[in-house]
Amino acid sequence: MGSKAYLNTQLVNLDIKPFTQGGVQCFVHFSIPKIHNGENYYSVGKEGTGAVLKKVEGELSEAGIKTNIEEASLSRIDTFENVITEEPFSSYSPLFSLLQASRKVKRDYGSTFLWSNTQQELCVYDKLVEMQNRKIDTSSYPSQTMRFEWRLLNKKKIENAIGFSKVKELPSYWGEVKEKYKEAWRKDIFNMEVEEVEILSAKQVKTLLEIFRNENERNYIDSLFTFWGTYRAGIDFGIEPLKMAIREIEEERGADKNTINKKVYRASKKIQEAIRKYQLYTGGENNKTLAGLYKELQVKLCLN
Repeated sequence: MGSKAYLNTQLVNLDIKPFTQGGVQCFVHFSIPKIHNGENYYSVGKEGTGAVLKKVEGELSEAGIKTNIEEASLSRIDTFENVITEEPFSSYSPLFSLLQASRKVKRDYGSTFLWSNTQQELCVYDKLVEMQNRKIDTSSYPSQTMRFEWRLLNKKKIENAIGFSKVKELPSYWGEVKEKYKEAWRKDIFNMEVEEVEILSAKQVKTLLEIFRNENERNYIDSLFTFWGTYRAGIDFGIEPLKMAIREIEEERGADKNTINKKVYRASKKIQEAIRKYQLYTGGENNKTLAGLYKELQVKLCLN
């Protein structure tokens, strides 16, 4: 069957693997932004991509591997966009914890969230943290950079998703690839209206309220505020979703309308006071709800 062979340079990683029926297959792995820019923070345009492909072909030629790389097939392609966010990455973590993608498993790694299956991956992470983990000085890069990646993991998925799989077609279909990237995020992750996010948030806070109600039926709302923090509860869930959840729980208990309105009013007032105190003490207005954070990312990533 033959042996495997490898070539690793500063620009490319090459794997040569034998077929079981004879012959070999060769895989070249490289980062277009890293070759073009020296680092992979900034993306590369159509012309720069073409130049990098020529450079990779030259690198292989110098190693004794003669090939026309434009005729090669794509076996994986990762596309990305950086979003400069209004809040630090941790502020968005509760939002990403809520969001689901069709037919994909979600994983939470703290500063990285991944939705994946065997065909593709959608990944969002704190880009500066990732660079700092690689011992790169990030002082010259924009702070609060969130990286959104769409990864197509095999040739068949690439063909189905973007309509081609030859390397030479990549520069020509540059605009189409960018649009397909936005469509993937729009279809799988940012496919809701803001009101739907509020309902999703209401379901989450209702689950917590039900737990506290079972432990302390009389003061279950205060138990939530003690556990979560009144200010954070108002910011993470939003006042309206919290009011929605309280109404649903009280209606399920059979409480009368007057009792429900009192509990909703008191909870709302307590959150508003906590937010006002926060702004007074810090001089800031970090009061975006999950729905507000969702809308920010949806606009910046999918609608621009």
